[in-house]
Amino acid sequence: MAGTSWQDYLKLLSGLSKTLEQLSQVERDKNAAAARGDLAGVEDCMKREQALSMSLRGCDQKREAMLADLGLKGVPLSKLQSHSPEGLDLETKAVVEELRRQYDVFQAASQAARDTLEVNLRAIERIQAQQAGDAAQAEEERRNRQTDFRA
Repeated sequence: MAGTSWQDYLKLLSGLSKTLEQLSQVERDKNAAAARGDLAGVEDCMKREQALSMSLRGCDQKREAMLADLGLKGVPLSKLQSHSPEGLDLETKAVVEELRRQYDVFQAASQAARDTLEVNLRAIERIQAQQAGDAAQAEEERRNRQTDFRA
């Protein structure tokens, strides 16, 4: 990463914001699919989510390398503005705020999708338990109605 510029780093952070925005949309889509019982839609969203997550991991590794190249290894996002070059502090602040905002939006969308999936899974489990109970009861009734012709 030799020669990493501050602008390159800000572009990477902006890219992370866009990826989080895409992930948030996938989470909203997954929530909607789960709410309407669209299993294929949920599976599609999970595939898209997995691809975007892998992209995020790659970006995070690149971010770490860029921070090290800039001599800022271990500097948290919240302190980035105080390390920005002169004249780039406002742009740095805006990029950091957008990234944090997108992260918060993603967290909210992800939690909503998770909650919807859990509610639907519980409903499915109740239905399966009820059906299993109904099947056992029907089998018991069938056995009770059978006559023993040996007598």
